[in-house]
Amino acid sequence: MIRVDHIGVPARVRLDAAGFLASLFGLDREIADDGRFARLRVSPEFTMVFFDSEHIEPMHVAFVVDDDAFDAILKRLQSQEVAYGSQPNDPTNGRIDHPLSERGLFFQTPDGHLFELMARSTDRT
Repeated sequence: MIRVDHIGVPARVRLDAAGFLASLFGLDREIADDGRFARLRVSPEFTMVFFDSEHIEPMHVAFVVDDDAFDAILKRLQSQEVAYGSQPNDPTNGRIDHPLSERGLFFQTPDGHLFELMARSTDRT
């Protein structure tokens, strides 16, 4: 068995970056920070570990979410005025007609990372 335990995410300010994602995803805002790493538990099996970095190479992370989570995150994106879109090369078009799932979207973090939400998983591997 192979599974992803965590992913390291470079950020200008680790706690701000973790807090941004926690607020959009409706996760616990009490983020564990040991002075080097801010750990955001996304699910029981997956943690995002944010760390301060002066040089940030933008990364792409895709999440599969259920319909209720998708609707809630979409509302938070809209209420926080975070741009989103249906295409990775146009993440600000305001659409959710995703190329790989029935509903989905992309949004960029303040650090330039491209996050993707898919309301249903695809049969493609």
